Amino acid sequence: MQPFQLFRQGDLVLSLAVRQDDDGPPYSQLSDIQETFPRATLFKLDEVILNFLEDENRKKYEPKRIAHFPDYIIDVVCAQPGHAPSSNASPLSSLSAQFSTEGIGRLVSQLYIQPSSFSSAKLKTLARSVTYSPGHLASSSLTLSNPSTYQATSITRPMVALSAIASDITHIQRQLDRSADQHSEDYQQLLKQLVQLLQDQAEAKERDKQVLAELEAARLRDEEMLRLQRQTIDRLIVAQQRIEAILVQNYELHEYPIPRLFVILPDSYERWDPRNLVAERFRLYFLCECGDHCNTPADSPASTGQLTIATVSPTATAAATTAISTPITYGPYVLGMLRILKHCLAVAAAVSPVVALADSSVKDVMDGVKSISESTMAAVDVSINYLEKNLNGDAVADEATRSSASMEEGGNEMFKDLAALNKDADKILGNLYRITTETGQVKWVCLNHYRQVYRETAMASFLHCVETNGGAYDPQLGKVAIALKSNSQQAQAVAAFKVTFNWSFGSSDLVKLVDKIALSNASDFELDLMDQTNNIPLGSLLRPGKGKYHSLLGLLSNINFKGQTFTSVDFIGPQTSGFPSSHPPIFLQSFRYLGAINIVDDTRLAEIILLCPHLADLRLGCREYISFPIPNVDRAIGTMSKLKTLHRYCLFNEAVTADEINEYTAPYGSTALTELVDHILPYPIGVHGLLQDAIQRSFATLEILFLQSNLPKQILQLTSLSDLISSHRMPFTRLTHLELIMNMTPATLNMLTLILPKLVLVHLSVGYSSCCLVAHVNLKFLRSLLLKDISQGTIDPRDFTRLWSGQHQIESLKVHKVWKGGEAIDVLTVYPLRRLYLLKMPIEDMRRTLKLMNVSRLQMLSIFTEEYDDSMEAILAARSAEFAEEFVLQLLYRYGENVREIHKANVRDVRDSSTRLSSRHVRVLDYETAEKEYYSSISPPSYR
Repeated sequence: MQPFQLFRQGDLVLSLAVRQDDDGPPYSQLSDIQETFPRATLFKLDEVILNFLEDENRKKYEPKRIAHFPDYIIDVVCAQPGHAPSSNASPLSSLSAQFSTEGIGRLVSQLYIQPSSFSSAKLKTLARSVTYSPGHLASSSLTLSNPSTYQATSITRPMVALSAIASDITHIQRQLDRSADQHSEDYQQLLKQLVQLLQDQAEAKERDKQVLAELEAARLRDEEMLRLQRQTIDRLIVAQQRIEAILVQNYELHEYPIPRLFVILPDSYERWDPRNLVAERFRLYFLCECGDHCNTPADSPASTGQLTIATVSPTATAAATTAISTPITYGPYVLGMLRILKHCLAVAAAVSPVVALADSSVKDVMDGVKSISESTMAAVDVSINYLEKNLNGDAVADEATRSSASMEEGGNEMFKDLAALNKDADKILGNLYRITTETGQVKWVCLNHYRQVYRETAMASFLHCVETNGGAYDPQLGKVAIALKSNSQQAQAVAAFKVTFNWSFGSSDLVKLVDKIALSNASDFELDLMDQTNNIPLGSLLRPGKGKYHSLLGLLSNINFKGQTFTSVDFIGPQTSGFPSSHPPIFLQSFRYLGAINIVDDTRLAEIILLCPHLADLRLGCREYISFPIPNVDRAIGTMSKLKTLHRYCLFNEAVTADEINEYTAPYGSTALTELVDHILPYPIGVHGLLQDAIQRSFATLEILFLQSNLPKQILQLTSLSDLISSHRMPFTRLTHLELIMNMTPATLNMLTLILPKLVLVHLSVGYSSCCLVAHVNLKFLRSLLLKDISQGTIDPRDFTRLWSGQHQIESLKVHKVWKGGEAIDVLTVYPLRRLYLLKMPIEDMRRTLKLMNVSRLQMLSIFTEEYDDSMEAILAARSAEFAEEFVLQLLYRYGENVREIHKANVRDVRDSSTRLSSRHVRVLDYETAEKEYYSSISPPSYR
């Protein structure tokens, strides 16, 4: 609070703020006091007059100042005022009362000494020398209207002169009053003109706005018209290109059943005898017709510059021998092709010495050229020499024309014979493949170019297949998620699969799925059967090991998989068979069984865990259902030497007693963990509890620690870690995500209050017993906060103020059953969040929050309450203009319960209204799914 000093004048006592120089004592300044007490000159304290303060040179400060006396009242001594004039006295008596005796004498002496020089200037000076009371004239620069009157005044009668001065002053006052009235009228007139001008300007501005709006509307209409015109033109161009491609394709598919680029070479050039052609054998070679349609990236194995020669099957040698034996018919064309081939080979030979210095793409091209052996080059020379000797110039020209025309018409018997060789439906000739380019042209290309041309087509077909089946493909991760709605789906070659069976399936369907998945390259597989059964199937009891899920165990033995997740696979124990004793180890690194675990599942899950020596990530149970005791699994977990991540969800329906725990029970493993999640905490906890031991050995490696328990008898006690603090070894230095919604001993809470300020926490979850930790968390790094089961009074309001007043980066806030949380709601009206979760709040608090919360940056609002109705949504609809474009409202409901009318999608339009948000801004999902998505959003990728 600002310090002050008390001053008193009569019965009036006032407090005045004091001043203070840098590192100096407070003081009161005389000018500040005189603003409140105008005639203050001296000051007394207990009848003692106070001295003004002096500086180190014994000089008084300017302005003057007095010392500060807190808790004391200083009396103000004022100077004596002059005689107050009477309000009804005449101007002459008023002036007489205001002149002092000494002033009148001086005035009279001036009048007697200089009677002839008494002018208007002297009168002005005389008028200014007169002191007026506050009730009279306020102006001191008055001009006398008739100074000659004073020259006729008798010098011997000064009072008469003074009376005349007073009369003239009164006249001047009247003139000033009339002038003020005239000025006031002028001011009113000017003010009216100014208001009229502003109104005219506003009307002109509105007219300009209307004209601009009309121009903008016209511009938008023109742009829309241009867009439609361009769209029409583009469609016409595309249609024209398609028609041309179809025409070209229909023509070329019939005209070019075989490749057009070919050469004929002797089958063995070493024993070549041109005199005995009957005994010689020739072979037909086709060239790859790659072009711009085969363009590939620099790192692709295929290249347009790669020279590829395809060898036709031996049955083609007869046609080749016939062609070479009649050179006058086929020779010109074959000779031309051989010369082109020889030129290409010569260029390749000249470039080959610098291949070692070339980059990878050029080297790939040269490798293709070098694949042609020297024997092939020699065979080309033999064929060229033979044809040149047997052909002369004129005959070559004439026959070349006829041969070319004959080949174009498709009537040559040789090409008919070669075309007859291509009986394959895949359009493969030798090692060339027939393709159709985008322009409809037919090309014969090698295998590399064939793969490259159809790679994009195959990918487009694959994406269309995924989208058709309601799936989603992530190209960066190579991950596909598909919800199977029929039994005709097939596995695809992707990095990860997430398959959901949303239909009634049988064991044969699972067998087919397993067979298809086994052929893929996937390394991560997640299967959600959505098969929630309340009772053990009778068939599995009658035929143990031959149940519905028997084929799923085959997936575990697939060496390609590094991680597998089974969701809603109930009663896996009786519906599968046991592993043989000679079963080889399983190379899984991650295994997640997310669903209710029954007593009959204990043995089978323990077998799976024991067969996975490399398992580093194990997650069991689910948040929706409480499981039963699994002692075999708890013992198997203790054998996992590489375990780093352990999640346990609701694995027991009641706490296990100490008598049920033996030396082999290790529900939290025996290694240092990086992630430890346990909801319900079934085992006894305390100084020597199993959970405490796991935290003790993992204090240097833990990054995520999520603990929840609704059991009042379970009290977390971590006092043994206090020894680390005393030895200057800070525990949990790598911890970034902490959730402690359970009872804790006071000593544990005190220890955590010392540790939390030094941790780089990104997320914090607190409950009724741990809410005091909010006051000690380092807000510089905190991104998300969860408050659960907190009522008014359990958390200090100052902690809320601290949360939102300092520098912090909180983007996500989840409020779960915070009763009468007035302070929690108030902060929501100030700070802009990105994600806000409101669960099980009182109806009045919910309405107030929806009305006042800051939505400037809000991207998602999640609401879970049975009392959500149209009136609540009307509050949000009224604020729809404030929401960001990506804003989404999540409405949650309990799985298995009847979906209320407001949760249905068909009650919403595509646009926001005054009472309802549009369908694009609303997402309806069950509470359990929302909980999984929440923990995934606040956790690092390794948690998901």
